[in-house]
Amino acid sequence: MSTHEMKGRHRAFVFVDVALGKEKKVLEKLLKYDEVIEGHIITGRYDVLAVLEFELYGREIFSSFQETASKFVVEKIRKLKDVLDTNTIIPSFSVTKRDE
Repeated sequence: MSTHEMKGRHRAFVFVDVALGKEKKVLEKLLKYDEVIEGHIITGRYDVLAVLEFELYGREIFSSFQETASKFVVEKIRKLKDVLDTNTIIPSFSVTKRDE
């Protein structure tokens, strides 16, 4: 990936498994982080879906987006009380539909 491709905004999707009945509490904690731009309580294997967004500019481009997202998940999300497990999805290519 070129330096040009690494600059800018990048998103990751984190599925979070939480302790029974703690979905809203964990979601509220997640939304306090600037990097979490959306949060959803979902059904299925995981209880919460957090959408993360990072802007990489300047010196930050020398660490990959994958490293930045992984560090955030490990150091912030996984340390939250009532978080049992996470599964992080990092897109290899994204297209955003924007209204003009």
